[in-house]
Amino acid sequence: MRLPELDRIAIAGATGLVGVELQLILRSRGVRQDAIETGGDIEACELAFLAVPSAAAPALAETFIGRGATVIDLSAASRELDDVPLVVPSLNGHLLDAAPRLIASPNCTATILVTAIAPLKQFGITSLHVSTYQAISGAGQAALRELEEGDPAESPILGEPLAFNVFRHESAVDPNTGLTGEEHKLISESRRLLDLPDLPIAATCMRVPVRRAHLESITVHLERPVTPDDVTAALSGCDAITMLGDCSPTSLAAEGRDDVLVGHLRMNDPTSVSLVAAGDQLRVGAALNAVRIAERLPH
Repeated sequence: MRLPELDRIAIAGATGLVGVELQLILRSRGVRQDAIETGGDIEACELAFLAVPSAAAPALAETFIGRGATVIDLSAASRELDDVPLVVPSLNGHLLDAAPRLIASPNCTATILVTAIAPLKQFGITSLHVSTYQAISGAGQAALRELEEGDPAESPILGEPLAFNVFRHESAVDPNTGLTGEEHKLISESRRLLDLPDLPIAATCMRVPVRRAHLESITVHLERPVTPDDVTAALSGCDAITMLGDCSPTSLAAEGRDDVLVGHLRMNDPTSVSLVAAGDQLRVGAALNAVRIAERLPH
């Protein structure tokens, strides 16, 4: 889909962090400002991005589709629906060839994870262990404001002071599994994106006092032995990855970039590799992935 040729592109949730990032990316792609509709009463549009809470997304999607739009949902509302494709274009963009009217863009943490490890599927991935260190921007504008002002409120937005603090992700814990909601999303969405529905994944998700970029410590277990050169060549061959070799990515280095940084590569044994990945959760993890979905859609 050639975005600059569209007359009307709607963004629901345009004033939020992801909505603002969507506008910046669309304009950088040559979309006219007057073609980007951010108001609440949109009669008709060709493409709609939903950067809204999950509770609001289904009704908005139905309305936009009824008015002839293709909808890209960045909320969690559509991600576990079997009839809605969950897409990272560099990994499973072929799902867009059928021109679906509703597409789900994954959780930002899962997007960064699968981007970093998908090239290793050629060696047979048998299990994953991942610990994530997630930026405050993922919790929204108010949380980011609290962090930047450096004053822990009497009632911190995420239940814990944000400055100078690291704590478990604030999503609710499932008493049956012990997983937070974020850990469940990371596991289920990564399995679906990798097309490995039974892949064992152990996940721990933490909040850290940084602005925009998530960092992930990942260990991948493989079916067959590989060398460091094999792993490096596979990862370097992916346009969505910038390899840093022995150096480790940092959250600051990843901020504002369109790629996922991968480094601190280590072989634990011939069938086990550990690495660190970092990506801007607002950009490569959310808004940019949604725009790439739109660009990958048939004309």
